[in-house]
Amino acid sequence: MSDQQTTTSRERLRMYLVQALTRTESDDVQWHLKAALREWENLPPTPLQECPICGKVGLPERIQQHKCTN
Repeated sequence: MSDQQTTTSRERLRMYLVQALTRTESDDVQWHLKAALREWENLPPTPLQECPICGKVGLPERIQQHKCTN
């Protein structure tokens, strides 16, 4: 299973922001990345979704990718 299938867009966004923060030496870039991470932390939670076929509940991206047991 690829990383795209095991993490949500939201998780990948945070991962890329953190990776960029650890790789830059520019104070200005660090400031902007830290601000972006603070904004990410303040995002409202993603509402859960229910599969109309099997009733499984989860994040929308994961419900779209799951395999129904019914």
